[in-house]
Amino acid sequence: MSAAAGRWGRSLGWVLRAYPKGTRRDELLGTLREAGTRPGPRIFLNLVRHGLRARLGRPGSRVVVVVAVLVALTTGLGFAAVASRIAWSGVRDYPSGDRLAGITGTLFPGVAIEGGRSATGLFFDYSEHSTLLHGHNEDFEFATYDFAPSGQNVAAPYRTWTDAAAARLTADGWDVRDVWPTGATVIATGKLDEDGRAFWATRDGLSLEFSASTNVVGTPPGSFYAEAHLGRLAPRWVTVVGGAGWLVGVLFGWFLTGYVSRRTEWASDAARLASHAAAGIGLVLLLPATLMGTLGLIAEPLRADRIYQPFWWLSVTWGYGCTVFGVLLGLIAIGAATVAGTRENRARAAEEPRAGA
Repeated sequence: MSAAAGRWGRSLGWVLRAYPKGTRRDELLGTLREAGTRPGPRIFLNLVRHGLRARLGRPGSRVVVVVAVLVALTTGLGFAAVASRIAWSGVRDYPSGDRLAGITGTLFPGVAIEGGRSATGLFFDYSEHSTLLHGHNEDFEFATYDFAPSGQNVAAPYRTWTDAAAARLTADGWDVRDVWPTGATVIATGKLDEDGRAFWATRDGLSLEFSASTNVVGTPPGSFYAEAHLGRLAPRWVTVVGGAGWLVGVLFGWFLTGYVSRRTEWASDAARLASHAAAGIGLVLLLPATLMGTLGLIAEPLRADRIYQPFWWLSVTWGYGCTVFGVLLGLIAIGAATVAGTRENRARAAEEPRAGA
């Protein structure tokens, strides 16, 4: 056998791992090797597709494919969340010392500044609920560094001052993305009753958000209320790590569904009911967080501003109890399938003709 043939033969071996262990995998490997020609990409893709379908068993069922897709998306989100969370721990922290003073001084030159982090760790949660029983509140988000002039008022016309601040930041290397008017909308006319300005800017993986308003109680005439928030942009490598985790999780979920499906295919009615009911209810509870989280994972690399909340935030805020209960039901489904896959059931599967479920 030539070196090239040996390489594609090993590639075939890896591709055929998509099939469950058994005679079918061995027969396909032997047939393709006997053909003596390297299969094209189309054949490789077909092998993967049919192999993944064979993993699920129940050849006459379409429901099992839908369930496998939902489970794969759910486990994909879970793996992506863990991978992304670990990756974020390696992102450079907010500047301090002279670097921080340079930023605050550029925005508010010659003004005494008061500032601090919204949380000591990576995330902020006003209620600080973080146990398995409570989870986090809906304000759960990435921590920021918040700062403002002492007293939070600036004695100057807000329009002129905001334009000058944006110009200073641009000269200091910041990319000022936009400056827009703020205020309440007049219901009768639909027009904006402007009472302030805001803008955001980015530089070196940081996002700076500024707002000025003359409509805050206690603001002296001729002055404006000001505040700024320093956040971090999502590094591209963090997004890549999260995407890689998602792919691993999707494959894990698909193979896990195949494991449960094949072990319950010939099980007793009681075992199948226990496993399928637990899996079905669990998926219903997890589905909202799964869909929202997956959309967030896709949208994250498309955002130009900072990420306010991680893409998996819904799993730990609204419906956190649903997440915990859904995972527990998933474990029950796996346990029931494991118990159902006894030696007697495997012997029955070998004796009886296979039928679609």
